[in-house]
Amino acid sequence: MLEYGWRLIMATLEIELKNLLTADQFRQIKQQFEFAKAFTQTNYYFDTPDQQLYQQHCGLRIRIFNDYAEQTLKVSTAQATANQHELLEITDRLPQDLATNQQLLKTGEVAAALAQRQISLAQLKVFAAATTTRQIATLNVGKLTLDQTNYPNGHQDYELELETNTPREAQEFFVELLQQHQIFRAPVINKVARAAQNQL
Repeated sequence: MLEYGWRLIMATLEIELKNLLTADQFRQIKQQFEFAKAFTQTNYYFDTPDQQLYQQHCGLRIRIFNDYAEQTLKVSTAQATANQHELLEITDRLPQDLATNQQLLKTGEVAAALAQRQISLAQLKVFAAATTTRQIATLNVGKLTLDQTNYPNGHQDYELELETNTPREAQEFFVELLQQHQIFRAPVINKVARAAQNQL
């Protein structure tokens, strides 16, 4: 929970371990674990023309699923590293008509958090989009996720992610999994930046 002046804003702490994969590595890990049915989500990423959110180490997106939509403001914490992402997430459910028209909700937790950062909703514009097919396996150390993401210019990439509440155990598991599949651990450019690089 974050306190901005008089208003308390509910935020969840998200700790993620990430690594990019090749298509072959993606298939190998998919076969190793019992993943739930894949689902698709389309993301639209927002910032001001002078990148005020980026400068404040924040990211804002609308995410559209088959049956609902949401808007999320992600705030990076001081604990984040190149491979371990520690983020505060502030999320509002979004009416489907607003989401499909790429419009943000003018009320709610995200709007309040943006106002406290002196960012006007009117300034925010979509600068990138991407569609991800996601599969999740629930493990003792957290949620293991495989993402296959398609970008408007035709580029496609693959990502492994482990979301956890027990970072030490998750770190050990994640490193062992990468070693098992001879996957080189490298700093991950986040999805927002990758999307920005792969627009038409």
